[in-house]
Amino acid sequence: MAETTEKAIDYSELETKLEELTAMDFQECERACRMSADPTPDIVYSGAFRARLAAKALGVPYQTVRTADLKTYTAIIARVLAFLLQSLGAEALKQNT
Repeated sequence: MAETTEKAIDYSELETKLEELTAMDFQECERACRMSADPTPDIVYSGAFRARLAAKALGVPYQTVRTADLKTYTAIIARVLAFLLQSLGAEALKQNT
């Protein structure tokens, strides 16, 4: 069984911190995933990518997010996905009204 982090990750401000990231941060996380042979066609759907992006936003090492307990890990990567897709949802609503 994988070792989990000893200290809980505070991700209560995750979306606010994601807002502060830039396209360069996104590209850096994508590059790290591609260099580790992540085959996900659309990188936004890669759990590893979303974990890297969350780690960058939270200012913690990627390993901290990667070794979190399953409940925390899935909550974090789900919130990152929702954050990344929210602009697509808003655009679709705008086009359909």
